[in-house]
Amino acid sequence: MKLRVNLYSESLFPAELGLSFLRLNQVLVGLVLVLLLSSAIAYGLVSSLASEKAELQQTKATLDRQKTELEADLAKRLPSASLVAEVELKAQQLALKQMLMGKLSQQEALTSFGYSPLLTDLASVADRSIWLNRIQVNENRYIFEGYTSSPQSVPNWIDRLKTTTTLRGHAFASMTMSLGEDQPLAFKLTSDVETGSNAVEAR
Repeated sequence: MKLRVNLYSESLFPAELGLSFLRLNQVLVGLVLVLLLSSAIAYGLVSSLASEKAELQQTKATLDRQKTELEADLAKRLPSASLVAEVELKAQQLALKQMLMGKLSQQEALTSFGYSPLLTDLASVADRSIWLNRIQVNENRYIFEGYTSSPQSVPNWIDRLKTTTTLRGHAFASMTMSLGEDQPLAFKLTSDVETGSNAVEAR
């Protein structure tokens, strides 16, 4: 004989939950541990980066200091005024020597060009009554100084000179003659490039 009557059916009881309070606490503890571990790792990384940054800043400060010192040393090492003046003087001397060498080379070429053909031409029109003691060549100008035993020999010799290769196209612009005691007749001829009619002036 039943003494208790159950008036509640099973459908009236609350459903059992899969997540109990104990499990919820376990999940929360796990999340807290994960957060703590992540925070520790992040803190370690931040500390490492901060340490590297500090080292880099210290290295940069050292390099900046060395740069400043080197710049100061470089500013102190100015060129010596005496050495600069000596270098400039040597450069000027070198330029003058090069200029002089150029002039001498030109003069040598001019002399070589002027005398060699001229002497050949003079030999071709040689006259026993005329002998030269000085020949001067200055670009296109020729000067002959010498002696003659006959005054008439000089004009004849001049006519022959005009036929030579060297003196073709030249005019004897002046001729001077002088007679000293116990000396043969001296003469001086000056030849220029012919610009008009040939002129021979006796002085």
